[in-house]
Amino acid sequence: MQTLEDIIVRFDVDPAHTLKQQNREQVERPQGFYTTCWYVEKNQAGDVIARYRSWSNQTRYPPYRAQLGWERYTPGGTLLEREVRYSKQQDTDTLH
Repeated sequence: MQTLEDIIVRFDVDPAHTLKQQNREQVERPQGFYTTCWYVEKNQAGDVIARYRSWSNQTRYPPYRAQLGWERYTPGGTLLEREVRYSKQQDTDTLH
């Protein structure tokens, strides 16, 4: 699990601003596990600067891929930035 400091670095939050987690949702379904977190960034005056959504998905079935991603939104809800990463098969993985 990542710490809030790790998240601050990933989102490149201004050191003078604060970042707080608003909520976290974990769901387990037959096909996998899903976690979504929402964060809010505020400046020193307490104004909302941005909102962030971070997620991770892990499948239970081959190819057992994991997906990690995050999005940055304006306070009004416009998507500004998005990053999604997928795990890749290890060279040592073999089919039996």
